[in-house]
Amino acid sequence: MKTTKIKILAALVCLTLIFTSCSQRLVDFTVISSKNHSLKFDKAKGIRVKGKSFGFLGIGANIKDAMDKALQSAGTQYDLLIDGVVKIENYPFVAGYVVEGTAISSTDLKAALGEKGFEEWCKENSIFDPTVQNNN
Repeated sequence: MKTTKIKILAALVCLTLIFTSCSQRLVDFTVISSKNHSLKFDKAKGIRVKGKSFGFLGIGANIKDAMDKALQSAGTQYDLLIDGVVKIENYPFVAGYVVEGTAISSTDLKAALGEKGFEEWCKENSIFDPTVQNNN
């Protein structure tokens, strides 16, 4: 009788874990595309970087942290990540995200294209209007 109760309790715990779910925000994007795009910028000026965010059973791991770590590893002047790849990696008891890409500086991009060229590039590609301030 006692083993039957233990088996039922174990089955209920397993079913609870299987059918329990949650959601969390993975990342906030300013610019994102799954298509290759020419930035008219020398990619040799960028630095190839990698950032990781892992947690026990994936708890606490997110893409934003991995992206931030990748940019931070390049240096404070780098603020854009191009040619990026986001991977999810799972190991026994550990899971998380790996973000790889080429870090570039928007200041260098603006210098290469010129102020007017940078604004035109942003408008052509529907990136953003640099004259509009976002108060978020």
